[in-house]
Amino acid sequence: MTSLHRFTLSSADVPSPKSAAGEGRSRLRDAVANVAVLCISLGVACALGELLVRLVAPQQLILTHPEIWQPIDTLGWAHRPDVNTTINRGEGTVRVITDRDGYRVGRSARVEARRRILLLGDSYMEALQVEYEQSFGGLLEARLAERLGEPVAIRNPGVSGWDPSQYLIEARRDIGREAFDLVLVSVFLGNDVVPQRIERYPPLVPAEVHALRMPRRLTYGELVDAVLYPINDFLAAHSHLYVFLKQRTAVLRMRAGLTTEYFPEDLLRSKAKAPDWSVTAQILRDIRDLGAARNVPTLFFLIPAPYQTDTAAFRRALRGFKVDPAAVDLDQPNRLLAEAMHAHGLDVLDVLADFRRAEASGSRLYGSVDLHLSPEGHDLLERLLEPGVVARLSRPTRGVRAVPAFSATPTPR
Repeated sequence: MTSLHRFTLSSADVPSPKSAAGEGRSRLRDAVANVAVLCISLGVACALGELLVRLVAPQQLILTHPEIWQPIDTLGWAHRPDVNTTINRGEGTVRVITDRDGYRVGRSARVEARRRILLLGDSYMEALQVEYEQSFGGLLEARLAERLGEPVAIRNPGVSGWDPSQYLIEARRDIGREAFDLVLVSVFLGNDVVPQRIERYPPLVPAEVHALRMPRRLTYGELVDAVLYPINDFLAAHSHLYVFLKQRTAVLRMRAGLTTEYFPEDLLRSKAKAPDWSVTAQILRDIRDLGAARNVPTLFFLIPAPYQTDTAAFRRALRGFKVDPAAVDLDQPNRLLAEAMHAHGLDVLDVLADFRRAEASGSRLYGSVDLHLSPEGHDLLERLLEPGVVARLSRPTRGVRAVPAFSATPTPR
């Protein structure tokens, strides 16, 4: 006979609703406390890291001033006139001064002279990474005066983000407003080769600072624009630790799409048959024709993209952007654009070979944070072009002739 055992629970064995709620609150308090401890620990670690970096390896904080630029109809945007401020793109704090026309000038103000040169270009001529006196335009202005024994005025309207269509629009505005002895046109081989001509740009100001906002849609790109970019802008302007870590995670940021760097498409072999080379050359021809109509010669010079000369930067970009090395031709932009320009009889100087030799010998021609030209890069570019500029200033203009692109040789100093 099987015996039955009755088991009973006392009231002490059954948890009351109050005790269960108390245990839940206790666990919540413990979780909150743990999170608070973690946040405090991370905060202390970041504060100590920030202090250590500021003491041992201080970084350049990014200082932006969107008010330097103004929207302009047809041209899109340009410098405001009579600006006097500072900016830091990561290579050091730089004084930015513009004259009454919005041209960048040095601390000694606008040069007035019998001889004048119009210098057209984008951010490489704007040169906000260096003082004006260290820029190509500033160096050329000073050294031509010394070499020719009289002042030479450089009119430099160059602005970040411009392309050859805007160079042409600006040339129409400037040529005729002043008498020029020479038009100099900088063509950057990282993004100046364009697929189409644009006759009018809507007025706008390039976005220098991103505002923190709620994402408008659930996409990665919108999250970057609405949240990650604004956080980046704030930290880049305030945290040495952040800037330090950012520079050491370049490849990871490239892969995640969290960088303003890009791999120039014109270096890809797949672009060899594109019409862009011919379109760009035709726009540049029209700039030449504007000058020729007033008996003013025009000299074009090709500025290499950093990846064309800096081997370490090129390898880093290949890893970061996951580009097959076999798909790249580093000489392609110079070769194809020069051919297209020569077909129109344009006067072109190419400094790629000289830049490569200088980089190979240890020169640092581009910035380490901002990949525009460094003071050393501007100095080399000026020395390479100065003899050609002097020759064209001295030569009486009798029509326009074509000369092959060649490797310039710097004059000793």
